[in-house]
Amino acid sequence: MSASSSRTSRRIDSSRRPTGSRPLSTSTIAVADARTFSCFSVGSIAGTYEEIYVPRIFIPWARLLLDRAALRPGEAVLDIATGPGTVARIAAEQVGPRGRVVGADFSEAMIAIAKGKPGLTSAAPVEYIVSPAAPLTVEEETFDVVTCQQGLQFFPDRAAAVREMYRALKPGGRVIAAVWREIALQPSFAALDAALRESLPADQAEPYGAPFRWPSAEALKVGFTDQGFTGVSITELRHPLTYEGGIAQAIATLAASPVASTIAALDAETATRLRSAAARHLAPLVDGGQVRTQMVSNLVTATKGV
Repeated sequence: MSASSSRTSRRIDSSRRPTGSRPLSTSTIAVADARTFSCFSVGSIAGTYEEIYVPRIFIPWARLLLDRAALRPGEAVLDIATGPGTVARIAAEQVGPRGRVVGADFSEAMIAIAKGKPGLTSAAPVEYIVSPAAPLTVEEETFDVVTCQQGLQFFPDRAAAVREMYRALKPGGRVIAAVWREIALQPSFAALDAALRESLPADQAEPYGAPFRWPSAEALKVGFTDQGFTGVSITELRHPLTYEGGIAQAIATLAASPVASTIAALDAETATRLRSAAARHLAPLVDGGQVRTQMVSNLVTATKGV
C-alpha cells in the first residue's frame, strides 16, 4: 500500500514556544521504568516483536518515516533504536551501495536478530552496534541523516538523546523521528490497556502505556529546537493496522510489550480473566474475523545548521 493512499497527515508548525513547557521533560509525564526499558533485551520478547509487530506496524511505518527523509544515493544514515534493523535495512536500499548505514540499539537481543537477517543486494552494507542513545558510540559530524522510529519515548534522558543526534549529524544534516500519539488514539492498544487495568493491580498494568506517554507536539518541537535544531516541524500521520489472526493475535502482542514479564508470571486464573477482558474490549474492532484499527504518530523533522 503506497504512503499516499494509506495515510492522512496534519502538520503542526507553530513557531512559538508553548508557555510553561519544558523540552523533553521527565517531570511532567510518566517515564518508562526499569522494567519497561529493559524488556526489549529479553530474547523471547525480541522474537515476538519481530514476528508480530514488525510486519504489521514497523515496516509500514518505516516506509512512511523514510518517505519524509527523502534519502539520496550515497548518504550516510544512523538509525537509533534500530531494534531488528527495520528502518536500517530499508534505508540501506535507498542510499545504495555507495551509502553507509549504521543501526544502533542498546538491546543485544535485538541486534542479534538484525545481524541474523539475510544480506541485501544493491544496498549499502549495514553496520549494527550495541549502544545506548546517550552517549552514542559514534563519531561526531559523521552522518547526513539520523532516524529514530518509536525510540525517543523510551530513553531515560530524552534531551541527551536529542543532543547526541545533533552531535552525530554533519552540518546541514537532518533528523527524522517518530513518536506515537497518546494511547487513546491507538484503539487496539487502548483496548488491551483497559483489559490490563481491569485485571491487574495498577502498578503491574501501568508500564504497558509507556510507548504512548509523550508531551504535546508543541513540546516535542521545543525539545528539538532547544538542542540547536532548526526548521523543526511536527506532522501527524495515521496508518491502518490489521491483525489478520483476529483477537488471539492481538492479545499475543502482550508478549512483546513492556508488561511481557508480568504476563508470563500470571497464575492461570488471572491469565484467564485477562484474556476474557481483552477479548471483550477488542470485540468492537473485529471485522470479518480480523482486528482492524489504526495507529497515530507524530513525526518530527529538523535540520542541523550549516
